[in-house]
Formats: sequence, C-alpha cells, structure tokens
Amino acid sequence: MDWYRSVRLFRAASIGVSVSLAGFASAQNAEPDIKTQLSDFVFYVNVHQTEAAAGMASEIFGAGMTPREFLEAVEEHGLEDDLDEAIGKALRSDELEPFGARMLKMLTDGRLQRARDPNEIERNIEGLVGGLRERLYARERLKAAGEYAMPQLIDALLQRADIQLRTQVQRLLNESGRSSVIPLSVSLMDIEPAAQEQVVNVLGQLGYEAAAPYISELRDKTLSDPVRAACDRALDSLGVSGSTAELYLQLAEGYYNEREELTSFPGEQMQLLWDYDPSIGLNPTAIETEVYHEARAMRLAERSMEFGSQGPGALGLWVAANFSREIDETPGYDNPAYPPSMREAMYYAVASGPIIGEVVLSRALEDNDTRLARRAVEAIHRTAGPGLIWDRSSGQSPLVSALTYPSRRVQYDAALAIAASQPRSNFAGSERVVPALASAIRFAGTSYALVITEEEEQYRSIRRVIESQGYQVLPFGSDVAEIAEAIAEAPGIDLVVTQAAAGRTEPLIDAVRSRAKLSAAPIFSMVASNELPRLRRLHSGDVSIMVRPFGIGEDLLSSALTELVDSASGGVIEVDEARQFAMLSLDALRDLSVANNAVLDVSDSTASLVSAMNETTGEVRLQVAEVLSRIGRSSAQATIAEAALAASGTERVDLLGKLAGSAKRYGNQLDAPMIEQLVELSATGEDDEATAAATVIGALGLPQSDLVRLILAGQ
Repeated sequence: MDWYRSVRLFRAASIGVSVSLAGFASAQNAEPDIKTQLSDFVFYVNVHQTEAAAGMASEIFGAGMTPREFLEAVEEHGLEDDLDEAIGKALRSDELEPFGARMLKMLTDGRLQRARDPNEIERNIEGLVGGLRERLYARERLKAAGEYAMPQLIDALLQRADIQLRTQVQRLLNESGRSSVIPLSVSLMDIEPAAQEQVVNVLGQLGYEAAAPYISELRDKTLSDPVRAACDRALDSLGVSGSTAELYLQLAEGYYNEREELTSFPGEQMQLLWDYDPSIGLNPTAIETEVYHEARAMRLAERSMEFGSQGPGALGLWVAANFSREIDETPGYDNPAYPPSMREAMYYAVASGPIIGEVVLSRALEDNDTRLARRAVEAIHRTAGPGLIWDRSSGQSPLVSALTYPSRRVQYDAALAIAASQPRSNFAGSERVVPALASAIRFAGTSYALVITEEEEQYRSIRRVIESQGYQVLPFGSDVAEIAEAIAEAPGIDLVVTQAAAGRTEPLIDAVRSRAKLSAAPIFSMVASNELPRLRRLHSGDVSIMVRPFGIGEDLLSSALTELVDSASGGVIEVDEARQFAMLSLDALRDLSVANNAVLDVSDSTASLVSAMNETTGEVRLQVAEVLSRIGRSSAQATIAEAALAASGTERVDLLGKLAGSAKRYGNQLDAPMIEQLVELSATGEDDEATAAATVIGALGLPQSDLVRLILAGQ
C-alpha cells in the first residue's frame, strides 16, 4: 500500500469513527482544496468506504459553490470521467445515493447555467461562423441552451448584415427540435413578410403540430401570397386540418393534459412563457412549472374563442384550467400570467353557468381529478335550477355520474347540488341521490383504508400505523380480487397502501385503478430500492400516487400518508367537516320533504335515519328527528317516540315537538304500549315535558277516554 493510499484510508477511518474527530483533524491542517476533495470522494467511493465518501461529499457541498462553479472546478482539474464513474457507483448504493444524486444534479445544473448564460450564448452564436471545430462546439452549446437561446437566435436570423450567420442560424434552427417551436411561432405575426416566410419554412421542416394554429392564423391574416403559400405547405407537411379556432383549442387541450412534448424543461422549477414585441424582439417570462401548463391552456383557449370557437369546449377548458391554476398555485405566488386584476376562479365559473360547470365536471371525472371535481360541483350547486337538463343526448349527466365517483366528498357535494336544484322531472340515477345524502349523515366522519401486501405480517405492521391515523382498515388481502367483497361493502375507500415485490407494483396499481370504487383513491406504494427511481418518474405527474422505499419508518410513513391524502383529496374528513356534511344533508332532505319533491323521495332515507338516531347526538340528532317527522312511515314516527321517551330534559321536550309535528302530518302511527307511555308522561311528567307530551296526544287525536284519564289524573 502506497503512502498516499494509507493517508486516505486513515482519513476515511477517522471520518467513520467520529464527526467531531474529523472536525478536529481538519482544524489542525490546512483546508483541502476542491481538487483534493473531489479526488478523495472518487477514491472513497472506489474502495467502498461509504462513510468517508459521504463525509467528503458533505464537505464539498458545504463549500457553498454554485453549480456552475462546481462544474468548472471539475473540468479545470480534468476529473470529469473519474467523477462520472464515481457518481454512477454512488447512485447504486443505498447509503451514497442521496450524495450521488445531489452531485449529479449540481453538474447538470452547472452545464445548464453555463449554456443559458446570455454572454455564453452570444459567444456561441458568433462561433457559428468560425472554424469547423468552433462551429461544432457552438452548435452543441446552443442546442443545450434550448429555448433560452431563442431571443438571440431569432435576432441573428432576422438581421440582414451577415448572410453567412443567418444561414448558419437557420441550419441550426432546422435541427433544433421542439425547443424552438413556440418561440418561433409566437413571433410570426409581428415580423416582416420575408422573415415570416423564412420562419414558417423552418416550422414546417421541424414538423411539430404545436406550430399549426400560429401558422393557420398567419395564413388567415396575411396579405402576402408567398407567405400564404408557405403556410399552406407547412400545414400540409404537418398533416393537420381544421379552422384556426379548432387548432388553437387542440393545442390548448395538449397543454391542459401536460403532454410531454409541450413541457420545455421537465423536472425544472420554472418554464418560459413567450411573447414578441417588434421594438425589443422575443421576450421570455419565467413562470413556475406548477402553473405553466394552465397558463398556456388558458391563453390558447382565449385565442380559440377570439377566432369564434363554437360550442362550450373552449370556455369549459378555460374555466377548468383556471380552477387547476388556483389549485396548483403556490400561496402568495405572483403569477405573471394571472394579474391581480383577475378575479378568483369561481367568479368566472359561476358566471359561465351550470352547463359549463357540467363540462368542467365531466373533464374532472374523466381525469380522476378530485379537487377540480369539487370546485365544478360547487359552481353547479350555486347556479343550477330545476330546469337543468339531466340527461343530454349522450345519455350522460356528469353531476349524476359524480354520485358514484370514488371520493365521498364529491359524492356528497353532487347529491347536495342535485337536491338544491329541486328537479321536477325524473332522470336516470335519481334513486342514488337520497341514499347519498343519508350516507353523509352516518358515514362522513369514518375513513376507510385498504392495505394490500404479500405477507400478513407486513399487513399488520402497516395497519397499526394507519389505524393510529383514525382509519378503519379492511381485512388482509394479497391482491384486489381477494377482498373485493369487503371493498364493495365499504361506503368508500379513502386510502390504498401497497407493498409488493419487484415487478408486481405496476400490475397491482393497474388492478386497483381498474376498480371503479378505487379509480381515484390515493395510492401509497412501497417498493424495492432498485425500482424506486423508475416508478417515481413514472408516477411523477399523478398527485394521487406516492412511491416510497421498503422499510420506511413509522413516523415517515405516517407523515407521507398525510401528505398524500392532503394533496390528492384534500385530507381525511375530520369531525367538523363530517358534522357540516351531515347538517347540510339533513337540511337538503328537509327541504325536499317540505317541497314534496316527487322526483327525490325522502322516504328512501328512512332506514339510514332510523339508525342515525342511535348514532348521533345534539343538534344533528334533532335534525335527524326533524326529517323523520316529515316521512309518513310508522317506523319513522315510532323511532322519534322511542328517542323522546328515552331522553330527558330539554332534549326530550324538543324530540316530543318533532313527534307532534309527525302526528300532525300523518296522524297516529304508534302502537298501544307507546301511546300508554306518552299518556303516563303527560300525566306525571314535569310541566314542560308534560305539556310537550300532551301536545303529542292532542296531535295524535287519541280517543276521549284517554283525555278523561288525563283530566282526572290532575285532580
């Protein structure tokens, strides 16, 4: 073993023994330079000294270098190949993976920072007319800069002083791929006809359909025959057809769906919005990725409407995208695409009316977007009247479909919205409304979870954590089919947790999603470490799926489950929210009964309300009794009577009042023993209770002999 290797191994041992000892040793010696630190990191990784490698990586990160400074230090000392190899090994180590991933990101970010530097871009554009080697290097760097190079590239393309440079820029743009499509497209309407023809030719050669609506708009508006001919050729080569309005709407749909080819910088925090000003040229505006696609979808939907888009499609898409923007936007973010002069999303949704609300809801249900669905239902609730067309020519009604959506919040919201509209005509699915309202009274506060594991011991371990969060967990099963009956019997499934061997997670998630009742439920999947990066990437765009490694600690598991359910469905239904759902549902049932609604039969809720009398307390229980008092069934009246006789004090008086209301509406439906108890109470009870019981007797219309008994009992 050579001397330098011995020193390194000694240092590795020191780091492994004690952080404080390493700190003491470093204090006694000169701080190592970045070259030494990088070389040591590479060495420790290669000799499998993981603690030493982790410690050295921490020292490197602690130096506070920017990604570009880090990259240039690596290149300056000729360590690119050695470090790349070491990072690859670190990424395959559970202990070193976080350090390797961070170092790889610093290198990647450093290359991007350098490539996107305007001064660097300017130098590289000048290099396009240099020697062969310089040109190749410049082209590579400009392609790496992507959209960030477009303002200067377009300026170089449009200038007329250097024909050779213009030719080289056009060649570069012809090979630049999708990164140049939108910047070139948005510039089309504001440049000179000769330049328009040139840019249209580039867009036609690139072959991306995202350019089609812009080219179509130019074709509609241009007065230049050569430009119009170029537009026709480009549209033919793109293979698109339709009006400009239709093409803008198609592109808006693509952005709303966040199609991969319309995301310029996947995985990055910011994206770029583009506009063109003839006085300053192409102008980029940075916007957070979370709201980028919504901003583009809204702007393109506006363009579609400006060009006379027919039907509710463009407006419905705009409203949906605006809701999604509001949902995804970071609190306090100053969105450059949505100025303060714009109102909240609900303002535009309710102004658009219930038909547009149903268009938005249909989109939300199809996408399993619970948060959007709730906002769409709220907009419908606020605006829909009895004249709303429940069954359209397609035979589908989104609001009725929402009654079977996997989220119980959406089910309850939809039932409340339909009840509030007081429908006058029968519609398919009307029989589901009242049971949904009744379910909200009894089950809104109970959350149900499904745990699918291969071993029952794993199931028990996970179940313990989930039950500590207040969930009722369904029985053990190693696949969905095993517990299909339990799933069917549950009012709803609020969380699914899976743990499967390598290769089984994706089929298991597919099986979960194939069940209508589980199609939008939040899924938490624990997977093998070698599958983790791929599965995270696969589901990165779905807020309802979270992937974590095997062996996650109970505290981390608990917090991750909370984060998942909060982001996917708004969190579990807590006590206050459950009570609110119950009260709103009871109000809706009461209003339906008062209106004698012939479409929604409140008596369908009788069995649930009878059970609820034994499960609820306080104001909720009194409201249950109020609704029962408006149902003309003997079981409803008897339940109120039993509850009143079993109660005491103010509650008994209040319940006797509800019983009297039932008697006034439907007459005497009580059996003799119960009537005898009421007569006894009216004769012997305290004044308030006795008077309340006497009111019931009077409302029941009892025989004169019973009244004589009361009079004589008082003498």
